[in-house]
Amino acid sequence: MLRDVPKPTSRVTDRWIAAGLGLFALLVYLRTLTPSLSYLSPDGSELATVPAILGLAHPPGYPLYTWLGFLFSRLMLAGDVAHRINMMSAMLGAMGVGALYLIVVRLLPAERLGLLWRRCAAALAALLFAFSLTFWSQAVIAEVYAPNIGLLGLTLLLLLGWERTRHLVDFSFFAMVFGLSLGTHMSNLGFAPAMALFILLTVFAPRDAPDPMQGVPTFSRRVWELVGLVIVGGVAFGLGAAQFLWLPLRASTINDPLSIKIAPITLANLYQYTLGAFTQLRFAFPLGALPDRVVIYIYFLIQQYGLGGILLGVVGLGSLLVHRPRHFYLLVGMYFVNVWFFTQYRAFDLEVFFIPAHYLWAMLVAFGMMEGLGGIRWMASRVGVRLGRGCVSSGLRAGLAVLILLPSLIPIRRNWEKNNFSGDTAINDFYANVWERLPAQSALITPRGVFGYDAFYWQLVYHTRADVLLPLLPSPNPSPLSLADREVFGTTRTVSSKGGMFAPPADLTPSDSWTIPVLLGQQPEKQIGRREQLALYQFSTTMPPLTIRGASPAVVTHTDFGPAVLVGADLSDQPIESGGVLEVSLYWSSQAPAPLRVTLQLGTQVLEQHEVGFGLLARYVREVGIGPGELIVDRYAVVIPSTVTHGLYTLTLSPEAGQGEVILSSASASLGVVEVVDETEAMEQWLRAAGSSSPAP
Repeated sequence: MLRDVPKPTSRVTDRWIAAGLGLFALLVYLRTLTPSLSYLSPDGSELATVPAILGLAHPPGYPLYTWLGFLFSRLMLAGDVAHRINMMSAMLGAMGVGALYLIVVRLLPAERLGLLWRRCAAALAALLFAFSLTFWSQAVIAEVYAPNIGLLGLTLLLLLGWERTRHLVDFSFFAMVFGLSLGTHMSNLGFAPAMALFILLTVFAPRDAPDPMQGVPTFSRRVWELVGLVIVGGVAFGLGAAQFLWLPLRASTINDPLSIKIAPITLANLYQYTLGAFTQLRFAFPLGALPDRVVIYIYFLIQQYGLGGILLGVVGLGSLLVHRPRHFYLLVGMYFVNVWFFTQYRAFDLEVFFIPAHYLWAMLVAFGMMEGLGGIRWMASRVGVRLGRGCVSSGLRAGLAVLILLPSLIPIRRNWEKNNFSGDTAINDFYANVWERLPAQSALITPRGVFGYDAFYWQLVYHTRADVLLPLLPSPNPSPLSLADREVFGTTRTVSSKGGMFAPPADLTPSDSWTIPVLLGQQPEKQIGRREQLALYQFSTTMPPLTIRGASPAVVTHTDFGPAVLVGADLSDQPIESGGVLEVSLYWSSQAPAPLRVTLQLGTQVLEQHEVGFGLLARYVREVGIGPGELIVDRYAVVIPSTVTHGLYTLTLSPEAGQGEVILSSASASLGVVEVVDETEAMEQWLRAAGSSSPAP
């Protein structure tokens, strides 16, 4: 029972503190925000596109996320649409941070600590969660997990608000927001049993607020109150959950090969698309694997809070049970449901599913902090130092408060580099050049479903190059006839039934097609769900000219890499605009070429990595052979990242690390110096050149 309800003035102060903490987290998120599309999530490109066109995302559909994303894409003015959806994650994630503070400062018992120390413990817990490794990574990209925390925090706040007032109106707001939260993540439904138990315990507990049914026997009052809550809450929850009735209206926008099979156009399919989605991933491990799965979760938890956070959380478990037993059943019940369910879930990005558990663990950390601060306060009193109010101890209290909050800087420093994706422009830079280089009326083959949205985004949102056909956009199984009389290009070289369900159909291109790389993009530093490098391939039934006789490269190197000797290279004219492309030709001498992967670097920045011959050499040798005196030539364009600043950079080629012993790892060839200019400088140089070539008047 909460007998230490904060005064209204105190609640206002706490709201301002919560707003300040949320604003601080938001500023950090915006500073490290991904500028547009990224591969930091397998679904990220889809979740950045679907809201802008009010389409239907993969199961379970995420209607609330879609609607909020649509508003952000229209109301926010900064950056492109994907950037605005990323900002939605940052803002709603920051809202969850502020809500965490308000939840904790309300639950920490006043009899254990003064108000200042409660606020310090709550603020520290909120900041530790805000800058924890996994949550921070999701607050800077287009994904559902940070918005879901915002909705989860709001749900808990409304539930605690009802606990204080016991008004049906407050309960209806809680129930409706809880129903709405399913539209950011369906797994929130698993929290319902713990919430129901908490509601039941609250109804039958002594009241803190005035009872409007005074005079009616106590048990009867409680029963009638419970009946009213069930009716009102059921209606309000139903209104929130009714968002999923929107799914059939947008079912025609699905192009995912898995989702289209269960398109929610019937009641049975609507269930399969929502509650019945991904059943093959649930409880996917035998009982004997459970200890190993728990160890994996503990590893994730240590990543977030360290061993000290684990210890504080364990202490907090006991403290919560002693001081807030009703809330213990709520928070710990929610926590164990999340951990129990997802430890048995099969997913390659498993760590993100535990974010709600990390959110709840932060509350336990705050209770552990309370016990630690209580111990410090007791020890100080033993030596005659008062940490309460008063002028004598105010300086000491302020200093101690700063010391308490200092640990929040540790995760900021530790995780900044890991979660700073403000320079992740690889996809934008690549596609800016793809759309520019594709011939008129050509076709671009992409992966199917969620993995194709890095290309779909540009046409669906911005109608870029409407003359270029994306055959996988309207349907995951297009007809090969749609490619008739078009030059065919692709962002994947896997056109095969063996390439997985997201690979394009095998019959889109002739089985004997050559996949010839024409443009390579920068390899993103981190990518989930995509293994291939950003590359544009041309599909051709004509054998490419992989060898040349009598080359005279402008840059002569004769560097021995082991399997092959780099004779020299040709580069396109200088300077190169950042975000533009550098044309490269590499000439190799080898009569019996073995696999050799090389890395091209501009200064210290890796531009691309590829295998000599781009994987075509073995087939070429088998069908044609390499004649005496012929050189193998790698001829392609590579994107210069838009983040590269003006300057002169040495271009070097070296073997990729981790290859066989035959590779000469010490080999490195300098291909010359490349001048990079920004867009303004490039325009000025062009105007100067154009002016100097104009005839005199």
